[in-house]
Amino acid sequence: MDIYDFFQNFYVKKVHKEADKANAISTTNRASINDLQEQIDQLSLVCLAMCELMEEIGFNKSMLLKKIEEIDLRDGRKDGKLAKVDTCPGCSRKISPRHIKCIYCGTKVGIKDMISPPV
Repeated sequence: MDIYDFFQNFYVKKVHKEADKANAISTTNRASINDLQEQIDQLSLVCLAMCELMEEIGFNKSMLLKKIEEIDLRDGRKDGKLAKVDTCPGCSRKISPRHIKCIYCGTKVGIKDMISPPV
């Protein structure tokens, strides 16, 4: 076995390890996607049931869309996303969690721990 074969074998083993690692990641991602799809399916069923119940008691689609827009605007942006909103301990107004002071009354609302993941 010459030096070329040695390096070739080393490279082939390295590529196989990387391929195995990528395969493991792919398998994990596939499992996560399946879990998320199950959650989406369950939420879709719950939403459909709630919509039908609301229609039965007199709510209509325009009322629902108005409420969705109201909830969407709670964080100050109409972006179709649900964002966490904090309440100021000083004036009880809703404020963005990115602020460390209330923009209305100036009360400190706490310094966020940038290392820990959000709760």
